Amino acid sequence: MNQNGNMSHPDKQTRHKVAIIGAGLTGLTAAIRLAEQGVQVHLFEASTKAGGRTRSFYEKQVDCLCDNGPHLLVGAYQATSKLLIDCNVAHHITWQPNLQLPLWHQQRGTFAFKPKAWLPIQLALLNAASALPGHGKSSAIAMIKLASTFRDKMHENYTVKAWIMHISMPQLLIDDLIEPLCLGAMNEHIDTANALSFRQVLRESFSSHQQARLGWFNKPLDKALIQPLSEQAEKLGVSIHTRSSIRSLQVEHKHDTNNPHIDIQGHSFDSAIIALPAYATDRLLGQNPTCETRVICNIHLWFDQQFTFPSPFIGGLGTTGQWFFDISSQMIDPPHQQGALRHLCAVISADQQNIDDLTLVQIIRDEIRLIANNQTLNPVHYRIIREKRATVLVRQQEIGQVLPDALIDASERPKPGQLPATIESAVQRGEKAALLCLSRLKL
Repeated sequence: MNQNGNMSHPDKQTRHKVAIIGAGLTGLTAAIRLAEQGVQVHLFEASTKAGGRTRSFYEKQVDCLCDNGPHLLVGAYQATSKLLIDCNVAHHITWQPNLQLPLWHQQRGTFAFKPKAWLPIQLALLNAASALPGHGKSSAIAMIKLASTFRDKMHENYTVKAWIMHISMPQLLIDDLIEPLCLGAMNEHIDTANALSFRQVLRESFSSHQQARLGWFNKPLDKALIQPLSEQAEKLGVSIHTRSSIRSLQVEHKHDTNNPHIDIQGHSFDSAIIALPAYATDRLLGQNPTCETRVICNIHLWFDQQFTFPSPFIGGLGTTGQWFFDISSQMIDPPHQQGALRHLCAVISADQQNIDDLTLVQIIRDEIRLIANNQTLNPVHYRIIREKRATVLVRQQEIGQVLPDALIDASERPKPGQLPATIESAVQRGEKAALLCLSRLKL
């Protein structure tokens, strides 16, 4: 348990106390934004440290800090960028100068979806699609048709597959661009992924050259994100309570029926924000689970050989691994040095394959060999991490119980048209929860 005195600016201090349950990215964001307004915040985390699904772990066998899986960010992540700027760690993200989406196919080799920076973004996207190997004019026309439907009305349950079939998109463009982007953003195949939300992803990600670029954290998430946010929260006076599992909470009206309070472990709070995974929130509130989830499988491999990999990340087409990340080349602390182990990670979104670990490692190793054009590669260590409830899928949500104003649900429950589960959406949920809390406290 780590308790700190309130260090907020004196002219902003209030008597209001707010509890936040869950110290993942959403909970940390909400805590920082509330503390900036002088609210006394107590942040409760069941684990030994903050971070939730974005924390890192120590891999003893190779003596390094390792994330569950790598993350790609897009230039449209405005809430995330602002939060990191406010915490003075924006430099922990390495951004591409301009969008380059590297891809690999066994017959066509390595190529990239690379819009020309000097063209207007719409023309640049058409040009980049037509320039992909084997594509041409038909892919450019399909991109025009796709963009023309961005303002069309869609049913909430319309799927990405139904959307692209409606405009007769060529199968090669689906295979090379739409399906990889859908899997990466939605953690779901086009057959069932929600078209409204995927359209929103495309709209935000490709609306300008500034937004149409990719970035990655250049340190493990503990150092790049979680520790800086935790330190910022503590500087603002947030009390972070680790190893504090909240199994129940109670709404009390006390002497004023118009101003209920939340009782947590014998302490009274003016409001509480639940920033837990949706299934954990349902359990805490005693309601039936309402969210569908998908697994993400991350296959970490370490090599003691030096070799050339085409780029810091690359999408595999027709491969078991969907995205391959050269973690060593992405990290700047410490820099990759001759003789150090080379760390690569393959990601399989919406993984429903039943492949045993050893076979899966062999498959991924062979795919890395082909991409790197090096048949001698063999890992000296591996770690497979299957996040069984990695993301909540975008679905039309059932109406749950009506919560009192003093209790705010900030868990991940994306609706059609909203952004899917991403780092950006987690930060946005924290921001929105803090604003709602301030409004209800009349601050």
